[in-house]
Amino acid sequence: MKVIVIGAGSQVGQFVIKYLQEAGHESVAIVNEKNKAPDMKKLGAQKAEANGRRDFTSAFSAGDAVIFLSDSSPNVGEGKTILVDHRAVIDAVQAAKSRGIRRFVMMSAVRAGESLEDRSEMTGAKDMPDELIQEEAMNYTVIRPARMTDKPGKGTVTMKDSPMNNNDTIPREDVAAVLVAILEKEAVFNRILDVSSGPMPIDDAIQALN
Repeated sequence: MKVIVIGAGSQVGQFVIKYLQEAGHESVAIVNEKNKAPDMKKLGAQKAEANGRRDFTSAFSAGDAVIFLSDSSPNVGEGKTILVDHRAVIDAVQAAKSRGIRRFVMMSAVRAGESLEDRSEMTGAKDMPDELIQEEAMNYTVIRPARMTDKPGKGTVTMKDSPMNNNDTIPREDVAAVLVAILEKEAVFNRILDVSSGPMPIDDAIQALN
């Protein structure tokens, strides 16, 4: 499978590129800064593109799936509305559809434990990209990780449709492993899943969703 990774230059994205290679997939790494492109190839990406313009059309040619690493803006001060690049999500979805790509996996900016019923301005803003994807006719999966840490991944998680405890955590490495593991699993198609560290190996946690 040829997978386009948007946000590949992030910490999670770098692990995603590594795990895609280990799983036998090809990857196209989309990064914001041109100087990160060589690092992506060292990690295993077959191709790396700097794309500050968000024109994904050429990068999406001959792709089979997209992994979109969404996040809140790092430039927003404490106490202000969290901003998510909704336009980038829309552009990526439209480019995927125009190229016939039907599989779209997104790491949400919404944390596991932030309830869907919480319609505060802050959570509502982060929710919007998830809702946009749900409205499209494609096989989507949205992963909402618990608070992410830099600890080494253990390869074991808890995965479910309902919100988790706000105190839960998960290593970034395990989030990346989940994003790659679910690519071809029909059990997770068209679902929003909360993921945190837990007792089950990732494949077993996916299997338990059936």
